[in-house]
Order: sequence, then structure tokens, then C-alpha cells
Amino acid sequence: MKLKWEKNSRVVSLAQDGKIERSDIIARTQTDNFPAEAATVRLSNVRAKEPFVTVHIRGKAKQRTQYWNGRSYECAMTCRVNLGGPNTKTMNSNGDLDEDLTWLDVHSIVTRVKQVMDI
Repeated sequence: MKLKWEKNSRVVSLAQDGKIERSDIIARTQTDNFPAEAATVRLSNVRAKEPFVTVHIRGKAKQRTQYWNGRSYECAMTCRVNLGGPNTKTMNSNGDLDEDLTWLDVHSIVTRVKQVMDI
């Protein structure tokens, strides 16, 4: 699964240090616009030694239809994993994990993020 990083000063620094590829940085956007079939990392409190990290793991995009007006839209099941922050060694998840993904996939993604972030 592709690992993308939402742009901020910390992410730009990670790219300059060679820890991530510049091509893996995406512009700041709403989470609904994060790419499907990818894990996107969003950081908050980026200047802290240990920022808060949320990894949005999105499955395949599917077309859905609104019942009240018949319009179709695209959506993807999303599981979010929260980790990091000062003095915190815990993680939690919420949302829905796509049926084509496993918790081993989630573990692999989180491990990659933790290696890049040195947490």
C-alpha cells in the first residue's frame, strides 16, 4: 500500500532528510479527498518533539448513490490509527477497515510510519 504524507513543515523536513520521497507528499486537503488505496499520514502539533500522528488507511473507492436525490459519489472505507504525542506510547484505531485489508497490513503501515518519525 502506498504511504502518503500531508504537507506541513515537519513533512517537508522529512523529505529534505531523505526519510520520505517528495513524490509521497500531498497538498493539505479534507480527509475525504485523501487518495483511495493508500495510507495518508496527517500530523498535528508538528513543532513538538513527538507530534500527534493520525494515519488514514483508505480502501478501494466505490460509487455510492444518495437515496434522497439519486446523485452518485465516490467513497472509500477508512480506518484511522492515532499515535504519538508527548509521553504517549499508546495507539488506538477507529473507523472501518476495508474488507480487502488485514490488521497485519495496518501493523506494517504503522511500523513504517514509526520508523520514519523515529517514534
